[in-house]
Amino acid sequence: MSKQEIPSLFINLRFAFFFLLSAALLFADLRLKALSDIRYYIESALYPVMIFADSPRSLTAAVSVQFKSRAQLMAENESLASAIFEQRADLLRLHSLEQENAAMRRLLNSPLHETSKRMFAEVVAVDSDPSLQRVVVNRGSSSGVYNSMPVITEEGLAGQVIEVNYSFSRVLLLSDPSSSVPVVNVRNQIRALAEGTGAYDELNIANVARSADIQEGDLLVTSGLGGVYPVGYPVAVVTSVGISENQSFAEVKAKPLVDFARMRYVLMYWYDGKGGDGRAEVKPKEPTDAKTVLREERIKRLIDSMTVPARPDHNAQAERAEAAGE
Repeated sequence: MSKQEIPSLFINLRFAFFFLLSAALLFADLRLKALSDIRYYIESALYPVMIFADSPRSLTAAVSVQFKSRAQLMAENESLASAIFEQRADLLRLHSLEQENAAMRRLLNSPLHETSKRMFAEVVAVDSDPSLQRVVVNRGSSSGVYNSMPVITEEGLAGQVIEVNYSFSRVLLLSDPSSSVPVVNVRNQIRALAEGTGAYDELNIANVARSADIQEGDLLVTSGLGGVYPVGYPVAVVTSVGISENQSFAEVKAKPLVDFARMRYVLMYWYDGKGGDGRAEVKPKEPTDAKTVLREERIKRLIDSMTVPARPDHNAQAERAEAAGE
């Protein structure tokens, strides 16, 4: 046997030995369960090593799940907050005013308008000038915002848009000195004008006669006059009423229902001054006048008489004269 064949034979013998040993161990473990205890102790001793080796994968998976769950929770929370915000704004419509409006529309047979569209927005900045009560929201012309667009919250009316760019808009709050809103007293329907004073918590109620029945605690809502703000949204509550013999009007102060210092979210409100969103189709009123219905029937009979040749000519002429007389 040559020297080159000896290493090759040794390798073959070693392979055969380990193969037979592995087969014997597998047989003993599967059939006789002889190595169960040994395997248990080996796995227990190597468990920390396995945990350390698997730690990068486990850490990556945990971080991925955590960030995914957080993002889902934030998105769900924002969606729920927006829905609750809009529902609270819907409740601001006074039920009695809605019933009165519906009854008057039915009585006058006036056209009905569809519900206005609204859009959720967030306050992102406050005007640095302390004498101005204005905020910036993260909606602009790209979202359909326009000048004089009403802005509301879940508490009541907040103001109107005075400046629009592509991504942001500036809102004039009710408390700004240049702001004035036509309001009406819910208790007795007395009209007035709510003017800003430059303070977050105070409005001046102008154009209230000294003899007017206005009391502390009266709720003031938008009257809809001027065509800028929708009807029936709460504005302020009367806090003081002062009467002076030297003045023609009473000195009335009110507190806004919206806390402008803590305001974070608002609703942008599409309003065309007629109760609609500027794009809603007006539903035509049904004809209820008896003369109108009768005239339509006679015109229809006249058309039928002109299309049916079997009818005598004098009857057709009589109906034409009768329709012309109407």
